[in-house]
Formats: sequence, C-alpha cells, structure tokens
Amino acid sequence: MKKTDIYDIADKLTNYTNQLDNVTELMLININNSDISEGNEVDHLYFLVDYAKQISHDLYNFSNEIIKE
Repeated sequence: MKKTDIYDIADKLTNYTNQLDNVTELMLININNSDISEGNEVDHLYFLVDYAKQISHDLYNFSNEIIKE
C-alpha cells in the first residue's frame, strides 16, 4: 500500500472520529434537555454516549498508529 493511501485512510478515520464526536455531543444535549426521568432509560442512553466516545477515541488512536507505521 502506498504511503499516500495510508494517509488518505488516516484522514478518513479522523473525519469519522470528528463526526462521531459531534453525534455524541448532540446526544448529550438531547438527553440533558429531555423530560426522561432518571432510571434505566437514561442510564442506557448515557452508556451509549460513553460507548460512542470510546469508539471515537479508539478510531483516533488507530488513525495515529497508521501514520506512525
């Protein structure tokens, strides 16, 4: 694989990371503005937000690892 192809892949991963970060921020805003009472539903939503943030973080790290090699 060419070096430019690797950089293109890393750039796309970074773009996906940024998009996922934006989605998680919107999810948090919507959760905080919602009328959902505390309970399992809110816990599940916060779990999904945290999980999406972790995936975003892992994608970012993977993107950096691709460039290093």
